[in-house]
Amino acid sequence: MQQLPGNNFLIEIPEQLLSSDENPYLDASLPQETNRKSNLLLNFGKLKHINGLGISMLVKLSVLARKRNQDIIAFSISKPHVKLFNLLHLNHALWMCHDLREAALFTGADFSSELTTIQTTPPIDTEYWGIAETPLAVPKFPPEAINMNIKGRRIVGPVDGFGALWQKRYRLPIVDHGLSPEKIIDILKNEFPNLQPEYNHFYPGSRGIVPSEIIAIDSSTPGGPVSTGVMVLYADKESFTFITPQGHPESGWVTFSVERSGNALTAQILGLARANDPVYELAFRMIGSEMQIRIWRHVLESLANYLKVPADVSVEARCLDPGLQWSQAGNIWYNAQARTILSAPVWWVSKILRQQRS
Repeated sequence: MQQLPGNNFLIEIPEQLLSSDENPYLDASLPQETNRKSNLLLNFGKLKHINGLGISMLVKLSVLARKRNQDIIAFSISKPHVKLFNLLHLNHALWMCHDLREAALFTGADFSSELTTIQTTPPIDTEYWGIAETPLAVPKFPPEAINMNIKGRRIVGPVDGFGALWQKRYRLPIVDHGLSPEKIIDILKNEFPNLQPEYNHFYPGSRGIVPSEIIAIDSSTPGGPVSTGVMVLYADKESFTFITPQGHPESGWVTFSVERSGNALTAQILGLARANDPVYELAFRMIGSEMQIRIWRHVLESLANYLKVPADVSVEARCLDPGLQWSQAGNIWYNAQARTILSAPVWWVSKILRQQRS
């Protein structure tokens, strides 16, 4: 980190951004004059590889920096990453500039003595990202899948959404019995529908959990059935990330990863999301959040049973931004649960007719 004139901080983003921990960047850029506006200038010129955890870090950094009266100005971003950031609406959370000179003009500070030529490094992660065109199209699902509220929607992340922004982290320690992070992620991808509680049904497409693939979800909740889905935003051998469509109970994403520390492994599920509309926000505050925690805890406990290791799952829930985004209240139009309940009779009649014809 380098402090620049005008209460600005220049931070070099490393070649790989694969962690959700924003604290090193916050700690390095703590302004001495906390009552004075400051800026974090993030140089992405060296970045080659970012995953779902790295994207989560950027969102969290933007939210927490704003609380410290700091703006984030990102520059020297490669063209594929610019496309990704725009798709995820990170351009609403970060000020994006072409280079350091443009960033300096944006802040109004004199960086003439600090300006250097910064080359943008081509990324090596493009094959892992699901940069799907929206509106979403859906593949062929099994006939038992209700398959509603996905087709024609666009994807939405934690920058979008109505409710408070929450990070929920679920961790399962695994004693290494010849396992590798790649092997455990492969098990999660292949067994994902079987690891769910009985009231939660996942229907991956024929390609499985690969970038841009759509997964249908039918779930039963205390408020009634909900048919929705997710898109595979990112997937490599060590992690994968789902992102939600409009109308899903949450606006955000969830990342599944495995990390190694010595001879121990830890399987992790990290969710970063807001309730999508005011009705969902109320439901989450009443019972939805607890139900969600039970689902992801169940997934890791089922994984532990599959691996024959102790199911010692820990949960950490942290509210990053309690504020409500009233500009997103209109998301209620796409509410998947309301649309599922209203459409359920028609779907069941259609199913009975299809069975009779067959």
